[in-house]
Amino acid sequence: MIDTSREEYWTGDRPEDIDEWLRLYAEDDNMDVVPVICHTCGNDSFELKVDQEEDAIQVKCTECGTRKILLDCDEVWEDARPRLRRCPVCKKSKSYNVRVGFARRENGSVKWVYIGNRCTSCQALGSYLDWKINYEPTDAMERNI
Repeated sequence: MIDTSREEYWTGDRPEDIDEWLRLYAEDDNMDVVPVICHTCGNDSFELKVDQEEDAIQVKCTECGTRKILLDCDEVWEDARPRLRRCPVCKKSKSYNVRVGFARRENGSVKWVYIGNRCTSCQALGSYLDWKINYEPTDAMERNI
């Protein structure tokens, strides 16, 4: 359940709260939201390397260390200058649950991507990235989670 009592940030007591938070953040009740799960060990907690200029994100599993560049970010990763993200609220945690939200065009292709995150320490909800998709089809990008 999302706690909205704090003025500065909202918290969620479970990873699924990211879904609701992203829909509110993007003002899109129909957004498809998909969890990021480690394909190696099944863990759902990650360190994040993000470049907000290039709209690029890489996750690293906190359990097994597997790294993955998400969505279509591999196309810009070589030019990116990603930084490891520490929670801006508790200032200590580098561990997040991550979900990807897809806002869709009428034909079903993705028009906008939202990356939602929840600090596993203080439970603060947020988003380091969102970007517009200017191409179709988007099927391959959607599967790269």
